[in-house]
Amino acid sequence: MRIRSASWAAAAAALLAVAATGAAPGAAAARPHAPSVTAAAEWRLCLYLGGHPTLQKGSTGEAVRHLQCILSEVYRYLNVSVNGVFEEVTEASVRHLQQQFSLPVTGIVDAATWQALHP
Repeated sequence: MRIRSASWAAAAAALLAVAATGAAPGAAAARPHAPSVTAAAEWRLCLYLGGHPTLQKGSTGEAVRHLQCILSEVYRYLNVSVNGVFEEVTEASVRHLQQQFSLPVTGIVDAATWQALHP
């Protein structure tokens, strides 16, 4: 009986974990580099109330700072500085993320890239 109850407890724990994420088993495989449940806390660090304009190398401002925060805190691109200036490191990180999400690899943050960044 103990073996069955241990197996049942393990199965129940797995189901609870899936229910807590709101996803079906294997859903993470459908979206490369999707934020994990633990990444939810990092989103709070990137609070931003502005719009999501098209950004590219040379862009500056709060929207760029928001992008850099997402890249750094949520997607863990640790070399991205949150300084509000869209420079080469930010562009390279955007290109890599676009490749991971099967988007056109342009280095430009357009509507499709913003949508991928904000699941």
